[in-house]
Amino acid sequence: MTQKRIAQYKQIENDLLEKINLGYYQKGDMIPTELELSNTYHVSRVTVRRATDNLVARGLLSRIAGVGTFVCHPDVTSNPTFIQGFSDTMEKEGIVVHTDVPSFMIQQAPANIASLLEIEKGEPIYFIERIRYANDEILQFETTYMSARLYPDISIQVLKGSKYRYFEQDKGLKIAYSHHTVTPLLPSKRIADLFEISQNTPILRVANVTHLTNGQVMDYTELTLNSPKYQLTYIKK
Repeated sequence: MTQKRIAQYKQIENDLLEKINLGYYQKGDMIPTELELSNTYHVSRVTVRRATDNLVARGLLSRIAGVGTFVCHPDVTSNPTFIQGFSDTMEKEGIVVHTDVPSFMIQQAPANIASLLEIEKGEPIYFIERIRYANDEILQFETTYMSARLYPDISIQVLKGSKYRYFEQDKGLKIAYSHHTVTPLLPSKRIADLFEISQNTPILRVANVTHLTNGQVMDYTELTLNSPKYQLTYIKK
């Protein structure tokens, strides 16, 4: 079946929305100019304007003539949320789970990730990609950033199991809560191919910053869910 091409303005709109929801652009920040965005995305300024017009109409951006376009995403206050671990969710249903780890490397923390992890910019961090299976079906793609200084003994073996169990049972570090942001979006080609779905199929991305009771941040993780097959499950704490 031939897949429909996603309109360029919609791709830009989704990308800007995701950056707002993840905190890359925060309330009050001025986003790049139309010229800068058109150069970044290699499109016309008319296409950029259509994308930002939609976000202005949704109340996420506001324009000040002669000054720029600013984020006016409303502040959200919610109870701390603990997202139930994938392994626990599946095993309670009697489903066999396993995990592949296609990427596991150390890199320097960029400013936005360092801020989320509450560490210094340029510190060593792990960059991790995991593919989570249930009964040999891919349900979740996960990208994680974690301090290599605070947690030097993370390994492939740990990542093929449950991170939450490792921290709580093996390390004795208790998880306090996970602050999460849920974003509906259309999948990239890579994700669509991985999940074997059309790029026009809506899915969910959940961005988590998980905090430990000792005050440290455990990790920042983006979970991309194969939403037609796997739904978001969480428990308020």
